[in-house]
Amino acid sequence: MKLRRAHRPSSVLLDGIALALLSSTLTLVALWMILCVQKVAQQPAAAGIMTVHLDRQGGLRLWNQPIRSQDLDGLLARAEARTQGSSPLIVRLIPDPQVPWGVIHRMLARLQPSEPNRSWILQLQLP
Repeated sequence: MKLRRAHRPSSVLLDGIALALLSSTLTLVALWMILCVQKVAQQPAAAGIMTVHLDRQGGLRLWNQPIRSQDLDGLLARAEARTQGSSPLIVRLIPDPQVPWGVIHRMLARLQPSEPNRSWILQLQLP
């Protein structure tokens, strides 16, 4: 004679609800983490952050707008003038993954302030 265990429908229902709540919570936490990182990465120029993208051909983009390499010094000067009196200007260089390290190194040297009265914070955000 085999004894059968009676399944409790209420415990199966509670297990399902608990799993649904857990998966929903984990989804919301993951989404929150992604959105926070994106918000920090897309801070506007009003916050004193200038984001320069470097593509593998050496082209530059400023906030996804292509710019000529020779215009970069003027743009840096204007951005620094806007932040006078507030927090220092942050220049963030974001290279594409295929950009050789030598090209990145030359661009970092070019983005360093050349005059003693000019100063900003230079950040390198690797992909």
